[in-house]
Amino acid sequence: MKHICYKYIFILMIIFLLTSCKRTHHEFYFDIKNQKMVCCDNSPIYQLTIDNDSTTVDNFPYEGGMVLVWEGDRSIAPLEFSFNNIPALYCFSKGKSAKNFKFKPSCKYYIKKYGGGNPSFKIKVWTDSNGKVYKTTHPSCSLKTLE
Repeated sequence: MKHICYKYIFILMIIFLLTSCKRTHHEFYFDIKNQKMVCCDNSPIYQLTIDNDSTTVDNFPYEGGMVLVWEGDRSIAPLEFSFNNIPALYCFSKGKSAKNFKFKPSCKYYIKKYGGGNPSFKIKVWTDSNGKVYKTTHPSCSLKTLE
């Protein structure tokens, strides 16, 4: 009888542990109106990759992939930011400031949020002739990643 009781207690503890763990999936969307990234899961934006998927007429990439990294205190990393005004504490992986980053006109970009050992999340955006995002695969939360 005692053995069965311990078995049920053990099973209940395992169920409790499995259901109480919440993993972040770095889910975010792109707010076209405000030209900004917005996190859906309260996981700050520490790292992003921005890949221009467009090519020139000669089939060469317009630009290489970029890694955007938060260089400040992790406790104040933002949950959203506008690409029109990237916070000063973001830098590209080569140490170059991201403050003056602009999307290229008439291009398609993949943006991926990742870090902390959790699954990454990827979206796609398209820019108009002025470099403003006019279309995205993720205009709101609760959509699946492109990966």
